[in-house]
Amino acid sequence: MTLEKKRIKQAKSTIVHYVTENLRRAILDGTLQKGERLIQEEWADRLEVSRMPIREALTQLELEGLVEMVPNRGAIVTPITRDDIEEIFHVRALLEGLVVEKSLPFLTEEDKEQLKEILVQMENLEISDETNEVYIALNAAFHELLGQGCQWPRAHKMVNTLGISPIAPNLLKPYYRETQEEHRRIYEAVLRGDPAELRSIVEYHILHTKNNLIYIMEQLNTERSK
Repeated sequence: MTLEKKRIKQAKSTIVHYVTENLRRAILDGTLQKGERLIQEEWADRLEVSRMPIREALTQLELEGLVEMVPNRGAIVTPITRDDIEEIFHVRALLEGLVVEKSLPFLTEEDKEQLKEILVQMENLEISDETNEVYIALNAAFHELLGQGCQWPRAHKMVNTLGISPIAPNLLKPYYRETQEEHRRIYEAVLRGDPAELRSIVEYHILHTKNNLIYIMEQLNTERSK
Protein backbone atom coordinates (compact mmCIF):
# COMPACT_ATOMS: atom_id res chain seq x y z
CA MET A 1 0.00 0.00 0.00
CA THR A 2 1.39 3.39 -1.02
CA LEU A 3 1.80 6.24 1.45
CA GLU A 4 -1.00 8.17 -0.26
CA LYS A 5 -3.40 5.22 0.01
CA LYS A 6 -2.53 4.85 3.70
CA ARG A 7 -3.31 8.53 4.28
CA ILE A 8 -6.65 8.18 2.49
CA LYS A 9 -7.51 5.08 4.54
CA GLN A 10 -6.59 6.82 7.81
CA ALA A 11 -8.62 9.90 6.88
CA LYS A 12 -11.64 7.74 6.04
CA SER A 13 -11.29 5.84 9.33
CA THR A 14 -11.11 9.11 11.27
CA ILE A 15 -14.29 10.43 9.63
CA VAL A 16 -16.21 7.21 10.30
CA HIS A 17 -15.05 7.27 13.93
CA TYR A 18 -16.19 10.91 14.27
CA VAL A 19 -19.61 10.08 12.83
CA THR A 20 -20.02 6.93 14.95
CA GLU A 21 -19.12 8.79 18.15
CA ASN A 22 -21.63 11.55 17.41
CA LEU A 23 -24.47 9.18 16.53
CA ARG A 24 -23.75 6.95 19.53
CA ARG A 25 -23.78 9.97 21.83
CA ALA A 26 -27.08 11.22 20.33
CA ILE A 27 -28.70 7.84 21.04
CA LEU A 28 -27.31 7.39 24.54
CA ASP A 29 -28.03 10.93 25.72
CA GLY A 30 -31.61 10.81 24.47
CA THR A 31 -31.30 13.23 21.54
CA LEU A 32 -32.51 10.34 19.40
CA GLN A 33 -35.43 8.56 21.05
CA LYS A 34 -36.41 4.89 20.99
CA GLY A 35 -38.27 4.02 17.79
CA GLU A 36 -37.17 7.19 15.99
CA ARG A 37 -35.81 6.97 12.45
CA LEU A 38 -32.19 7.99 12.03
CA ILE A 39 -32.30 9.79 8.69
CA GLN A 40 -28.97 9.55 6.89
CA GLU A 41 -29.37 12.72 4.81
CA GLU A 42 -30.14 14.86 7.85
CA TRP A 43 -27.17 13.59 9.82
CA ALA A 44 -24.85 13.87 6.83
CA ASP A 45 -25.80 17.57 6.60
CA ARG A 46 -25.55 18.10 10.36
CA LEU A 47 -22.10 16.51 10.63
CA GLU A 48 -20.96 17.93 7.27
CA VAL A 49 -19.99 14.56 5.79
CA SER A 50 -21.13 12.42 2.89
CA ARG A 51 -23.64 9.60 3.35
CA MET A 52 -20.93 6.92 3.07
CA PRO A 53 -19.49 7.37 6.62
CA ILE A 54 -23.06 7.60 7.94
CA ARG A 55 -23.81 4.17 6.46
CA GLU A 56 -20.59 2.70 7.88
CA ALA A 57 -21.35 4.19 11.30
CA LEU A 58 -24.84 2.68 11.23
CA THR A 59 -23.33 -0.74 10.54
CA GLN A 60 -21.24 -0.41 13.71
CA LEU A 61 -24.17 0.90 15.77
CA GLU A 62 -26.30 -2.02 14.60
CA LEU A 63 -23.64 -4.40 15.92
CA GLU A 64 -23.77 -2.53 19.23
CA GLY A 65 -27.55 -2.93 19.40
CA LEU A 66 -28.24 0.81 19.24
CA VAL A 67 -30.04 0.79 15.89
CA GLU A 68 -32.02 -1.76 13.91
CA MET A 69 -32.03 -1.71 10.12
CA VAL A 70 -35.67 -2.18 9.10
CA PRO A 71 -36.65 -2.81 5.43
CA ASN A 72 -38.35 0.23 3.84
CA ARG A 73 -37.77 2.30 7.00
CA GLY A 74 -34.01 2.43 7.41
CA ALA A 75 -32.24 2.80 10.77
CA ILE A 76 -34.53 2.73 13.81
CA VAL A 77 -33.13 3.77 17.19
CA THR A 78 -33.08 1.03 19.87
CA PRO A 79 -31.18 2.57 22.80
CA ILE A 80 -29.71 0.70 25.74
CA THR A 81 -31.29 1.87 29.00
CA ARG A 82 -29.91 1.88 32.54
CA ASP A 83 -32.25 -1.00 33.38
CA ASP A 84 -30.86 -2.96 30.41
CA ILE A 85 -27.31 -2.43 31.68
CA GLU A 86 -28.21 -3.39 35.26
CA GLU A 87 -29.90 -6.59 34.11
CA ILE A 88 -27.31 -7.66 31.56
CA PHE A 89 -24.24 -7.02 33.71
CA HIS A 90 -25.66 -8.61 36.87
CA VAL A 91 -26.62 -11.74 34.93
CA ARG A 92 -23.24 -11.71 33.16
CA ALA A 93 -21.40 -11.44 36.48
CA LEU A 94 -23.24 -14.47 37.87
CA LEU A 95 -22.81 -16.59 34.74
CA GLU A 96 -19.27 -15.60 33.80
CA GLY A 97 -18.20 -15.95 37.42
CA LEU A 98 -19.56 -19.49 37.39
CA VAL A 99 -17.90 -20.26 34.06
CA VAL A 100 -14.40 -19.18 35.20
CA GLU A 101 -14.81 -21.05 38.51
CA LYS A 102 -15.56 -24.25 36.61
CA SER A 103 -12.87 -23.50 34.03
CA LEU A 104 -9.86 -22.90 36.29
CA PRO A 105 -9.09 -26.56 37.23
CA PHE A 106 -8.88 -27.39 33.51
CA LEU A 107 -6.63 -24.54 32.38
CA THR A 108 -3.23 -25.82 31.28
CA GLU A 109 0.16 -24.19 31.81
CA GLU A 110 0.06 -23.27 28.13
CA ASP A 111 -3.31 -21.55 28.68
CA LYS A 112 -1.89 -19.57 31.59
CA GLU A 113 1.12 -18.52 29.55
CA GLN A 114 -1.18 -17.38 26.76
CA LEU A 115 -3.25 -15.41 29.28
CA LYS A 116 -0.06 -13.67 30.38
CA GLU A 117 0.86 -12.82 26.79
CA ILE A 118 -2.56 -11.28 26.12
CA LEU A 119 -2.42 -9.37 29.40
CA VAL A 120 1.01 -7.91 28.59
CA GLN A 121 -0.14 -6.89 25.12
CA MET A 122 -3.09 -5.02 26.63
CA GLU A 123 -0.92 -3.35 29.25
CA ASN A 124 1.61 -2.18 26.65
CA LEU A 125 -0.95 -0.94 24.14
CA GLU A 126 -1.19 2.82 23.75
CA ILE A 127 -4.93 3.44 23.57
CA SER A 128 -6.08 5.61 20.68
CA ASP A 129 -8.83 5.64 18.06
CA GLU A 130 -6.53 3.56 15.83
CA THR A 131 -5.77 0.89 18.47
CA ASN A 132 -9.19 0.72 20.14
CA GLU A 133 -10.36 -2.23 18.04
CA VAL A 134 -7.13 -4.09 18.85
CA TYR A 135 -7.76 -3.61 22.56
CA ILE A 136 -11.36 -4.80 22.23
CA ALA A 137 -10.17 -7.97 20.47
CA LEU A 138 -7.49 -8.63 23.13
CA ASN A 139 -10.00 -8.09 25.93
CA ALA A 140 -12.43 -10.55 24.33
CA ALA A 141 -9.63 -13.10 23.87
CA PHE A 142 -8.60 -12.74 27.54
CA HIS A 143 -12.10 -13.43 28.85
CA GLU A 144 -12.71 -16.24 26.37
CA LEU A 145 -9.49 -17.99 27.36
CA LEU A 146 -10.38 -17.65 31.05
CA GLY A 147 -13.56 -19.61 30.52
CA GLN A 148 -12.51 -22.13 27.91
CA GLY A 149 -11.87 -24.90 30.43
CA CYS A 150 -15.48 -24.87 31.64
CA GLN A 151 -17.22 -28.14 30.80
CA TRP A 152 -20.72 -26.60 30.85
CA PRO A 153 -21.56 -25.57 27.25
CA ARG A 154 -24.97 -24.14 28.16
CA ALA A 155 -23.38 -21.65 30.54
CA HIS A 156 -20.97 -20.59 27.78
CA LYS A 157 -23.85 -20.10 25.36
CA MET A 158 -25.87 -18.01 27.80
CA VAL A 159 -22.92 -15.67 28.44
CA ASN A 160 -22.38 -15.22 24.71
CA THR A 161 -26.02 -14.30 24.06
CA LEU A 162 -26.26 -11.56 26.70
CA GLY A 163 -25.17 -8.80 24.36
CA ILE A 164 -23.91 -5.26 25.14
CA SER A 165 -20.21 -6.23 24.92
CA PRO A 166 -19.63 -4.27 21.68
CA ILE A 167 -20.90 -1.00 23.13
CA ALA A 168 -19.14 -1.07 26.50
CA PRO A 169 -15.50 -0.98 25.28
CA ASN A 170 -16.23 1.95 22.97
CA LEU A 171 -17.57 4.01 25.88
CA LEU A 172 -15.12 2.90 28.56
CA LYS A 173 -11.83 4.12 27.08
CA PRO A 174 -11.22 6.51 30.03
CA TYR A 175 -11.18 3.48 32.34
CA TYR A 176 -8.79 1.28 30.37
CA ARG A 177 -5.87 1.57 32.80
CA GLU A 178 -8.13 0.89 35.76
CA THR A 179 -9.53 -2.10 33.89
CA GLN A 180 -6.01 -3.38 33.25
CA GLU A 181 -5.29 -3.41 36.98
CA GLU A 182 -8.34 -5.63 37.41
CA HIS A 183 -7.20 -7.90 34.57
CA ARG A 184 -3.82 -8.23 36.32
CA ARG A 185 -5.58 -9.27 39.55
CA ILE A 186 -7.63 -11.82 37.62
CA TYR A 187 -4.46 -13.31 36.12
CA GLU A 188 -2.77 -13.47 39.54
CA ALA A 189 -5.83 -15.29 40.92
CA VAL A 190 -5.49 -17.82 38.11
CA LEU A 191 -1.89 -18.47 39.15
CA ARG A 192 -2.95 -18.99 42.78
CA GLY A 193 -5.37 -21.64 41.60
CA ASP A 194 -8.36 -20.89 43.85
CA PRO A 195 -11.59 -21.19 41.76
CA ALA A 196 -13.76 -19.38 44.35
CA GLU A 197 -11.33 -16.45 44.53
CA LEU A 198 -11.22 -16.20 40.73
CA ARG A 199 -15.01 -16.20 40.55
CA SER A 200 -15.23 -13.39 43.12
CA ILE A 201 -12.67 -11.20 41.31
CA VAL A 202 -14.32 -11.70 37.90
CA GLU A 203 -17.74 -10.85 39.33
CA TYR A 204 -16.31 -7.67 40.88
CA HIS A 205 -14.65 -6.74 37.57
CA ILE A 206 -17.90 -7.09 35.61
CA LEU A 207 -20.01 -5.17 38.14
CA HIS A 208 -17.39 -2.42 38.38
CA THR A 209 -17.51 -2.12 34.58
CA LYS A 210 -21.29 -1.84 34.86
CA ASN A 211 -21.00 1.04 37.32
CA ASN A 212 -18.53 2.88 35.08
CA LEU A 213 -20.79 2.46 32.07
CA ILE A 214 -23.83 3.81 33.92
CA TYR A 215 -21.79 6.78 35.15
CA ILE A 216 -20.75 7.65 31.59
CA MET A 217 -24.33 7.41 30.35
CA GLU A 218 -25.50 9.67 33.19
CA GLN A 219 -22.78 12.18 32.27
CA LEU A 220 -23.98 12.18 28.67
CA ASN A 221 -27.51 12.91 29.83
CA THR A 222 -26.28 15.68 32.16
CA GLU A 223 -24.35 17.34 29.33
CA ARG A 224 -27.42 17.24 27.11
CA SER A 225 -29.64 18.87 29.74
CA LYS A 226 -27.32 21.86 30.26
